[in-house]
Formats: sequence, structure tokens, C-alpha cells
Amino acid sequence: MAPRFLIDENLSPQLARHLRVVYGYDAVHVNEIGLQGARDDDVLACAVAEGRIVITSNGNDFRRLGRGSPSHPGLAIILAPSGLQQQIRFGADIAAAIDARISAGGAASGHLFEIDRIGTIRAYVLT
Repeated sequence: MAPRFLIDENLSPQLARHLRVVYGYDAVHVNEIGLQGARDDDVLACAVAEGRIVITSNGNDFRRLGRGSPSHPGLAIILAPSGLQQQIRFGADIAAAIDARISAGGAASGHLFEIDRIGTIRAYVLT
């Protein structure tokens, strides 16, 4: 089953559109579903309810929230994105890595995926 994504408001709505149009992912931006300005715990609650992996650049808050909700569908953090084009490139890269992991029988649930400034992706269980 292909992953579903919820893009946090600190990233561009264009990332969600790009993931949908170019890659065919089920991806929505918080602004598209009435969560603009919502608290991070409400964003995560929505992601859990809908089985969506949150893609954000707000690592500190979502790491903390993920630890408190170990059954979350997965969290993806773009560390220090620099501009729209990098958001889109790194967002697509991390989505593809998550998709590949799931396709190979691996889990996204309870995991944190991070992509750093040079494009290196790491995945680990939040503890």
C-alpha cells in the first residue's frame, strides 16, 4: 500500500501538489483540509486518524509529539530546507524513500525519517 502524506504548514502547499501530480501520491497540505494555524498536536492527531505520514520542517515539536504517540503512521522531517525548489526536491526524495521502505515490507509506523541539508536520509524508531 502506498504511503499517504500530510504536509505541515511550514512547508509549501506546492509540495503536496507536486507529490500528487508528479508522483501520484495521496498528499494534502494542512491548508487544504482546514488545519491552517492548527496546533502541532492537532496536526498529528489528524495524521493518525487518516493514516498519513506528516512531512514537516518542525523537527523539535514533531519528534517530541512522535515519542508521545508511538503508533503514529510515521514522521518525515526536512532539516533546514532552503527555498521552494529544495522543499520540493527533498520532499519528493523522502516520500520515495518511505514508499520504497513500505514496498519492501518495512514499516513507516512509529518511525522518523529525516533528510539533511545534503540530501542524506535516515530512518529510525523514536524512543
